Amino acid sequence: MKKKLFGMREIIILAVILIAAWSIIPSIRVHSKSGDAKKEYIKQNPKVASKAMNFGLDLAGGTSITLQIDGKGLKDEDVKDIQKQSLEIVRNRVDQFGLSEPQISPSGNDRINVELAGVDDSTAKALVGSTAKLEFKILAEQEKFGQVISMIDNYLLGRGAIADSTKADSSVADTAKVAAAPAKADTLSDAELFAGNAAKKDAVAKTDSVKTDSAKAESAAPTATQGTALSALYLSFGNGGFVAQEQVETIKRILNDRTVQSLIPHDVVFAWGSGFETPNGSVIKAKRLYLLKRRAEMSGEYVSDARPYRVSDGTNSGEVAVSLKFSGIGPKRFGAVTAANIGKQMAIVLDDQVISAPVIRDRIPNGEAQITGLDDMAEANRLAVVLRSGALKAPMNIIESRTIGATLGEDNIKSGFGSALIGILITVIFMIMYYRFGGLVASAGLICNALITAAVLSAFNATLTLPGIAGMVLTIGMSIDANVIIFERIREELRAGNKARAAITKGYERAFSAIFDSNLTTFLTALILYKIGTGSVKGFGLTLMIGIAASMFTALTVTHAIFDIKLAKQDSNTISIGSGVRALNNAKFSVMKHAGKFRLVSIILIVASVALALTKGFNFSIDFTGGTVFRVQYNDTQDHIKDLNDILAKFNVKDGSVRVVGGTSLANAYEVSVKSEQGADVIKAINSDDRVTILSQDEVGATIGDELRFNALLSVIFAWIAICLYVWFRFGKLGLGFGLGAVVGLVHDTAITIGFISLLGLSVDGALVAALLTMIGYSVNDTIVNFDRIRENVRLKGTADFDNTIDDSISQCVSRTIITSLTTLFVCVILAVMGGSSIRDFGLVMTFGVLVGTYSSICICSPFVSWFNRHVRHVV
Repeated sequence: MKKKLFGMREIIILAVILIAAWSIIPSIRVHSKSGDAKKEYIKQNPKVASKAMNFGLDLAGGTSITLQIDGKGLKDEDVKDIQKQSLEIVRNRVDQFGLSEPQISPSGNDRINVELAGVDDSTAKALVGSTAKLEFKILAEQEKFGQVISMIDNYLLGRGAIADSTKADSSVADTAKVAAAPAKADTLSDAELFAGNAAKKDAVAKTDSVKTDSAKAESAAPTATQGTALSALYLSFGNGGFVAQEQVETIKRILNDRTVQSLIPHDVVFAWGSGFETPNGSVIKAKRLYLLKRRAEMSGEYVSDARPYRVSDGTNSGEVAVSLKFSGIGPKRFGAVTAANIGKQMAIVLDDQVISAPVIRDRIPNGEAQITGLDDMAEANRLAVVLRSGALKAPMNIIESRTIGATLGEDNIKSGFGSALIGILITVIFMIMYYRFGGLVASAGLICNALITAAVLSAFNATLTLPGIAGMVLTIGMSIDANVIIFERIREELRAGNKARAAITKGYERAFSAIFDSNLTTFLTALILYKIGTGSVKGFGLTLMIGIAASMFTALTVTHAIFDIKLAKQDSNTISIGSGVRALNNAKFSVMKHAGKFRLVSIILIVASVALALTKGFNFSIDFTGGTVFRVQYNDTQDHIKDLNDILAKFNVKDGSVRVVGGTSLANAYEVSVKSEQGADVIKAINSDDRVTILSQDEVGATIGDELRFNALLSVIFAWIAICLYVWFRFGKLGLGFGLGAVVGLVHDTAITIGFISLLGLSVDGALVAALLTMIGYSVNDTIVNFDRIRENVRLKGTADFDNTIDDSISQCVSRTIITSLTTLFVCVILAVMGGSSIRDFGLVMTFGVLVGTYSSICICSPFVSWFNRHVRHVV
């Protein structure tokens, strides 16, 4: 009997795929471009850019800075509060700078991480490292605003001719005399003042026709070619009027002109508003421009507290607001200021940027005030934090600065995505050759998995780094494992004489527990990585979790639906899923008979690994030890390791290490690692050789290293505990033995892999920690599948002949084990050979980890369960 082709399951799958495809369109539009074309597209299409996946520093280039609060003499709760305040100050500065999608986040209890893609080191440090200043200023009167704008307009239109109408104000008239003099040599030209203007227009609106009504708004943003008067560049005119986004830079150039500055009276100053808005419901982004009285009525030192709340009564009931409290002489000062300026606007200015400009309704004598008219609670909360930042009690120190050149970023993009595509392509070809139509089904699931993972990352506006690319590729490779488990189960049912439809149904049912348990244990590892890790390791954990969830969805629903559609169309009793390799299908393993030999081999490997770790040690990166790493490139093809060592010695750079940067398309690139205090000497040394260029420079403090080391160890321990507890819970009366067996395998794999890392001298950094933890997750994945088959056979046969049951279970799983390991190795080997320098070591560790993990899951973990069942289980 034929089933209907499309049911609710198929409709849901189709909807998920269409939504995923729609979600990644912004990322494709943005990242399909490069260089200036990409920057221009982002500027012209901010809404599209806001929905696209972000690229991290290693892909886009830029600067990463870590700030730390000087907490001397402060309580822990004070440090936490200061961190929140400082976070908003830094975000405010970065927003003012106009950067696209900066990554600003708290780290620990006293640090802030700032990642600014596309910004050089010196600019980034100047942007986030200066001192914050909070002030309360009164807006200049509208008449004064109109007079100042009129004078600037007259100067811009006549380049020096000042209208007689300004003589009414003596301070303005005095200033006007300056403009009558010949322009100085450093005054900007018309071309500099108005970017893109070929010439001034002859017909210009007269200055007395300038509107001072701030409520008036133009229907479209004027461009610089529509008129050269300052007033003509406004979208909505008035004190606090709007300026279209594309005119902001033009007006900044005008206001920075020396002659224009001389026209502005000394008692007032222009100030920009915070961020961009869309005035009067238009779609045009605009920024407010205010004229303020230069003298501040109060400084932020008197604000003791600011809290957001929602008004509960009165005419403003339901609106969000911010309550202010002042301390010391603040209440008296604020009461006097508000009494003298009733009906006027008071600007709250942070770092010379107007955060808010509320109207003073009445005198406030009790040292408490409220700011209303805010859009939502999120804005109120942010404003409250900014206001509290006026009471900042401790300085922020830059303890880490990392920079990477854009050229290296583009190379990383090519090598990262290139290796990913090749690894996926090889996996797809192998699956089709081995599983026939089933391979096509698995490939369709793999494509859906990649699509859904990318869509979720785009929806969360996540930042993608090279370790993140590795996480995506790895989850795609591991997603094949679920399909392999299912296909091997279907083959078993077909060999047992079941028809295609029944074999597929039973195959999915019997594979579910193994897929669920193995993926969930890997998910636990990824969750620990995300919670404890920092920087790119945290991003890797997020990518891994999303990929695993997508993998389970595609393996259990998408591929099943494709099989059902195939059978529904032809109602066949057979399905093309390949016959496998006879040697694997009929394999008979006697693992338990040789368990002692395997145990001896493992003990030797572990002892050798520990000895290597204690004697040879590890090549800790700057993440762990602190220091400076330079990446340099020569413009020829010769070997320059000796040359680099010679010039470093010439400039007295001691204890420096030089090694080739492999695994990238960069020709003749090297990595120079030195102590932090020798960084300047390295720059001098390298600049003395015209053949070499510095591509990037990384700096990190030893304090960061201590934290990363502790977090890495903590992640491993937590992963072991979580996996042991979960397996114990899931596997019933034998659960403790299985759980401890899984942990024994993890300790075994971790110890031997650490020896491998020490032997090859791989650089131990955040990405390598991610590889080690992922290897742990993959290893337990393989182990759980074998354990699941042992559990299933124990239910059928009991524990009377437990060792023979273990051998039979391993023999039944060997085909799945080898095929899964091969498909994962395809991806890992490609990462190790073709991946960028940041993921080359990742690929090496994963390749070794897959081999060791496969060995331990068969030869170590299962025998341990047998030993525990005989000697310990009845005692515990």
